[in-house]
Amino acid sequence: MIRHILALLALVVTLGTVWNLISIDKDIDALGKVDEIFRKSDLLVEMGKKSASAGSMSSGPLTPIDSSSGLVEDEKKGEADDKLKALREKAGNVGAFKVSLLYKSKCASCHGVNGEGGIGTKIIGLSYEKVSKELVAFKSGEKKNYVMYGLLQNLSDEELDTLAKEIAEFADRAKALKK
Repeated sequence: MIRHILALLALVVTLGTVWNLISIDKDIDALGKVDEIFRKSDLLVEMGKKSASAGSMSSGPLTPIDSSSGLVEDEKKGEADDKLKALREKAGNVGAFKVSLLYKSKCASCHGVNGEGGIGTKIIGLSYEKVSKELVAFKSGEKKNYVMYGLLQNLSDEELDTLAKEIAEFADRAKALKK
């Protein structure tokens, strides 16, 4: 009887996890679109800098024909920069760096997109050896956690190793973003 209750609880937790994964995946897709906008805007800014520097090399500094239109352009650029900065701050850390589809589907709903924790423990900053050992222990059932066991039982050793390597890189990825 207790086994049936535990199995039912594990099923409920698994279904909840799947539901969470679906909603997080939708959020990640939305943030991917925001990230695409950021990349495009950064590219446009870079292109603008190159154009300005190329123009200044060939014919001296660029001066607008009508000085008032130059001021308007500067104001628009400043407004756009402010809006972009606000959007980046609003987006926060969710999706701050790219993670694999495997991590998104198996880990992100509990441990967060960047391993910062949530339902599950914080895993950012853990070493490859620690993560690898834990994943193997959960998959084998040596370490008891029905959700982890359920998520990992069908993964190959190579996939576990890939996850461990990726998670071990999270701290370095986060540091690289801060630079």
